[in-house]
Amino acid sequence: MSAPRKGLISILMTISVYGIGMGLTLPLLSLTLERMGVSGTLNGLNLATGGLAALLVTPLMPAGIARLGAAQFMAAALLLAAAALICLYLASSLWAWFPIRFVLSASLNGLFVATEFWINAIAEEHNRGRYVALYSVCLTGSYALGPVLLQAIGTQGLAPFAGGAALLLAAILPIALARKDAPRTEAAAGHRAVFAILKDAPVAFGAAAVFGAIDVGMAGLLPVYAVRQGYSDGHAALAVSALSLGALLLQFPLGWLADRMPRQRLLVLCAASGVIGAVLTPFAVRSPLAFYLVLIGWGGIVLGIYSVALTLLGERFSGPSMATANAAFVMSYCLGLLGGPALEGAALQAWNPQGLIVVLGAICAGYLGFLLLRPAGTV
Repeated sequence: MSAPRKGLISILMTISVYGIGMGLTLPLLSLTLERMGVSGTLNGLNLATGGLAALLVTPLMPAGIARLGAAQFMAAALLLAAAALICLYLASSLWAWFPIRFVLSASLNGLFVATEFWINAIAEEHNRGRYVALYSVCLTGSYALGPVLLQAIGTQGLAPFAGGAALLLAAILPIALARKDAPRTEAAAGHRAVFAILKDAPVAFGAAAVFGAIDVGMAGLLPVYAVRQGYSDGHAALAVSALSLGALLLQFPLGWLADRMPRQRLLVLCAASGVIGAVLTPFAVRSPLAFYLVLIGWGGIVLGIYSVALTLLGERFSGPSMATANAAFVMSYCLGLLGGPALEGAALQAWNPQGLIVVLGAICAGYLGFLLLRPAGTV
């Protein structure tokens, strides 16, 4: 088996096992804090430590990848994340959760930087879109299995924390099998280089920020929107299933298109779908079938912004700059995550419930305008 093919299989196995573990872990932590009597505000602030970790630690990760190598860096990140998960179970104080959650988030951000660097390093221009699409499909699909596993294990006691940690540790195995073929990069830079590289590919980094701004908002707030439109809790939760189904069905076709047409043009189509979906949703929500069908198309295409932009990033950067670019890409996503959901939640409350849809559409419209006004050929 060729080294790129072996590396691809290892990355897909790693991200799949990791996805199951995180699909189990994230709801587990929120539910545990709720059971501890923690307010919703503090629960959200604890989750927001991920954004702080991204801003402070992600710029340093290219240097870590250069020093250790991609495989060893990923293994270390998974070990640290598994240890942090067990420490959260053992922590007796709520305030201890904040630094531990910071370490957990930093480790997981490191894994994203390294895996995205690896997938772009082994891809070639003729297959880059499909490689990145396979990566996205495996992550999305496996993440959806986590809550199912959590239902089987339960949310009480050590078992779910140990189960999540075990899955994170299991993800090290495929990395170890391909460690000799892992890409390497030269000594990388710190905060200045990561922030400086943002201006070299504003289209790609802007897409990551837009995705961060709408991803969690769509998954977390569209069910609330549906409830306020008269849906039961169970039917409202199907909104998330529709978004996930759309992402699973349409990621690979989008990757196929990314290998056969200008990628910026494909980003225009993805951003335009975000505007169209926002326009259609207030009308479609009157019929559950129409609502779910719109969400499948809307979610599947607009959430392709991230994978198409990641493909564009691999086209633009190579060699030592690729790890730095991937760190900046993850950080751009987290910057969008810091502001987008808060703005969407405020709009949902201020203009109940259509404010959410207006803001989601406006974010996509703003990025669409940016793409259309950029000179042709700029990344």
